[in-house]
Amino acid sequence: MNPISSKDRPLLDGSAEGFRRSAGDLGEVIAILSGGVRPDDWTRSRLAQSLRQLQTFLIAEAHEQEGRKAVSEDAALRAAVATMMARPVSVAMPVSGMGPITEVGHAV
Repeated sequence: MNPISSKDRPLLDGSAEGFRRSAGDLGEVIAILSGGVRPDDWTRSRLAQSLRQLQTFLIAEAHEQEGRKAVSEDAALRAAVATMMARPVSVAMPVSGMGPITEVGHAV
């Protein structure tokens, strides 16, 4: 059995199946904490690892959310992105007899 520690564990794999497994493990832990049958050592170790992965995932998501919030609240950055998105983008295409073609497909 692995010792329980406060060290972060690898993140969840991010797949739907990974989230289902984690949700199932979380339900199992809730049942145990609610007075269910004490699990064997292997199951306890597995559940502890699963909870550490979930904890690490939630901490990483909190950091990501802080970054998204900072970007969304940065008015200067939003204005710069809006200005960039308003300009037509030209992409040089090696088409004989035509000039570069913009993103909407018109020759310039």
